[in-house]
Amino acid sequence: MSLSYDAGLPVDERKRHGVFYTPEPVVRYLLRATAPAGVVADLSCGDGAFLVEAARAGWPVMGIDRDEKAVALAEARLAAFSVPRALQCGDGLQAVWPWTPDVVLGNPPYLEAKKTAAALKARCRALFPTVARGAFDLFICFLQAGLDALPPGGRLGYILPNKFLIARYAQPLRERLLAETTIEQLIDVSDLPTFRDAAVYPVLLVIRKTPPPPNHRVRTGLVSALEQLDTEDFPRGEVAQARWGYTADRVFWLPPGDMAGAGLVDRLLADPGVKPLSHWLDIRWTVSFHRAGLRDRYIFPQAQGNFPRRWLGGDRFQGNRDVRRYRTSWSGWWIDYDEARARADGNPLPPAALFHGPKLLIAQNARRLLATLDTEDFVSKDTFLVGRQREMPDHPSLICLLALLNSALMSYLYAVLFKATHVNDAYLHYLACYLNDLPIRLPDDPTPITTLATRLLDPTLPDVERRRLDRELDDAIYELYELTPVERAVVEGAVAYGWGE
Repeated sequence: MSLSYDAGLPVDERKRHGVFYTPEPVVRYLLRATAPAGVVADLSCGDGAFLVEAARAGWPVMGIDRDEKAVALAEARLAAFSVPRALQCGDGLQAVWPWTPDVVLGNPPYLEAKKTAAALKARCRALFPTVARGAFDLFICFLQAGLDALPPGGRLGYILPNKFLIARYAQPLRERLLAETTIEQLIDVSDLPTFRDAAVYPVLLVIRKTPPPPNHRVRTGLVSALEQLDTEDFPRGEVAQARWGYTADRVFWLPPGDMAGAGLVDRLLADPGVKPLSHWLDIRWTVSFHRAGLRDRYIFPQAQGNFPRRWLGGDRFQGNRDVRRYRTSWSGWWIDYDEARARADGNPLPPAALFHGPKLLIAQNARRLLATLDTEDFVSKDTFLVGRQREMPDHPSLICLLALLNSALMSYLYAVLFKATHVNDAYLHYLACYLNDLPIRLPDDPTPITTLATRLLDPTLPDVERRRLDRELDDAIYELYELTPVERAVVEGAVAYGWGE
């Protein structure tokens, strides 16, 4: 495979502008998936990877890019084909085309808000006020611009970072896609080694600009090797487009590659007997220090200050070690919980009442869901979330909710629904906005589950007994959710057991 102009740029240069080259099998796959029958356009064409492939197939092409050298190279490459073409150096977000495109293809720039120049952010907000909001990434504006450029019935094929599937700033655009377009394919290529150096986890999105027909199902897939895109020999699945309306943020989750796992997730999300976790649990953010050096004025290895409280989070390099599944392991650190002083420092603390009384502590970064019950009024840093039981007429025991959160089933469901929270080394990011959507079914009699979970909360329990009770508890939860033996095997195969998380 020949490397493109983009691939030849220094890594720092590519990252600064959000540029990552597109492997040729990706180009060919998206061209086939959109089945051009007219003019093909690329709003960030670089050296013309998509345009050259379209021209080779005989389609007229248009492209635009801010990089003058890249556009010149694209022009030279396209000169070998006798198709109408129109290339220009300029801003793809405000392109003026000589013809109306029938297909828009591309690999738009990925650039987080914190790395985007202020003038560019301001222009994006002016051009796309409904999508350029919060800490948006530049690619979201190119996706909106691509949609706007298409006539009704036109198709778009983009390679995008998988954070598009879950990011809160992308919710309005996901809602628009659900209502106004037919999402034809969503292919996960995030596991390809090709993208690891770029630190992005991409997906391929193919849509048609027409409202979805009733009961439309989106074709999905999981690609583990580039050559599979040419042969199209990779695990396939499908999901009802309307099912993506399940979560509050309209997350686009991808079904597992196996039929049993896909059927399990689909069934549980459609189950009228489940409610989202947020119905019973109020999950809150905890203590953050936003300015360098401020933490050291409040956190100490011994009790001191006006309002000393025991602190979970310990030394800044301890990660999650103060919280385990079903137990805490306080490292001996303290916080001076002086709310007035913190406000004066411009760093307000959560109300102290958040940490009083029984509550769940949930680790934000882990290989599987990791939670415990705290009845000792610990204060925690922001690597842990606090979950407090809502006072509902049908409220469950907090220990029952803890058992469900720590179950293999909930870890499996979170990893499927919110795979795009992947950070590194198989770790997922567990955030309140996503945990809130976990499908919770309560038993008519919670006693068997709460009894097992209560025993697991005993810090003196030997590990051998802990593992046995943990599996017994998982079996009870499988029965609660009516999993078949095959579905149980799928969950067990995907979720690692262990107590060193």
